[in-house]
Amino acid sequence: MGKVSNKRIPLIISFHLILFFFSISFFFFSYINANSRAILSYMAAAFGKDDSLYPKDVRVRALVDQRLMFDLSTLYQRMADYYFPTLFMGASFDETKKAKLSEALGWFEAILKGRNYAAAEQFTIADLTLLVTLSQIDAFGFDLLPYPRIKQWYRRCKNYLEPYDYEDINGSQALVLAEMLRSKIEG
Repeated sequence: MGKVSNKRIPLIISFHLILFFFSISFFFFSYINANSRAILSYMAAAFGKDDSLYPKDVRVRALVDQRLMFDLSTLYQRMADYYFPTLFMGASFDETKKAKLSEALGWFEAILKGRNYAAAEQFTIADLTLLVTLSQIDAFGFDLLPYPRIKQWYRRCKNYLEPYDYEDINGSQALVLAEMLRSKIEG
């Protein structure tokens, strides 16, 4: 990866809301795109020094895109379905939704069979988005012991991003949400 410019977006004071992303997208790209995964795809394709993060090979790119969609529509969605009602509304945990999250993690575990990364032979933007989701699941305290491939992949990806301050940038935000969740549970 090339030089990274970090821009912190404090989640607690709601700068992550969609209008903020609209203004960033419009200012930098002259078009509006509020989906972080789509923005990531665009940035990697348009500004990547090589195609390692978002490969040009059509078959590999299709796998990267599939994993991005899996993250958004399945893994992230099921994490949100299980944790967000408690986090944002103080609702009780729903065991059915916990089982659905476990199911999605099982699918991700299967995806990783025989692979070091989610979609390609190297780290891609699919790994990045899945890593952000998994970091939040981990910070919330979900038991990852039944998923040894995920745990190995998780360590591998965090190690890959260590030079880019991933733990400081994302890990700290994941812990903020986890602490908010704990305060809701402890009431």
